[in-house]
Amino acid sequence: AEFLNIDASKFNGIILHLGNGASACAIKNGKSFDTSMGFTPLQGLVMGSRSGDIDPAIMSYLARVANLSIQDLDASLNKNGGFKGMTGDADLRDVERRAQRGERIAIEAIEVYVQRIKHYIGAYIAEIGPIDAVVFTAGVGENSAEIRGSVIAGLEHLGLEINPELNEAKSHDARSIASQNSKVEALVIPTNEELEIALQTEKFL
Repeated sequence: AEFLNIDASKFNGIILHLGNGASACAIKNGKSFDTSMGFTPLQGLVMGSRSGDIDPAIMSYLARVANLSIQDLDASLNKNGGFKGMTGDADLRDVERRAQRGERIAIEAIEVYVQRIKHYIGAYIAEIGPIDAVVFTAGVGENSAEIRGSVIAGLEHLGLEINPELNEAKSHDARSIASQNSKVEALVIPTNEELEIALQTEKFL
C-alpha cells in the first residue's frame, strides 16, 4: 500500500509468499481476509516438501492399500510431498533447471505448482472483489521470473499483465513488474520475516 501510495485501510490485494514453504493471503481493506493455510501450513499451495491441498480420502486409501501408519502419512504429506514427491527434488531451483533441460516430470510439477497459485488468485478475487495488486514475495516470488511470468500468464481477463523486461530485471528492491496496460498492479516486495518475528516478540514482551 505504501509503495502504491494507497491508504492501507483501503488496500485490497493478494500476497503470494512463494518459498520452500508457500502460502497465499487475501487482503481486504488492509487486513488479512483469507489464507491458503489451514490448521497447519500444510494446506494450500504446493511447496518444496509439503503436498498442499489434496483429497482427504487419500489418507484412508493409503492407510488401507499401502498399510501406512499415521506417522507414515504425516511424513509423506509434510516431508516427502510437493516438489520432492513429484520430482525427487524439494528445491524449485533444481526443478527449474531440470525443466529447462526438457524433463517432462519437472515441467509437469511446475505446471501443477502454477495451477494451484492461479486457483487461489481466482478464488480470492471472487471473495474480495477487485484488487489493487498481486504481490510476489519470499525466495521464489522475489527471484524466479519464470514462475512470476507463468502465474500471471493468461490472467489478462482479470486485468493482470506484466512487462517481460521488468519481470526479468534482477533487483532486490520493491518494484512493479506490471505492464502499462495492466489494470491491476503486479509487485515484487522483498519479505523480512526475521524483522516481523522480532516485532511481534517485542510486542508480546
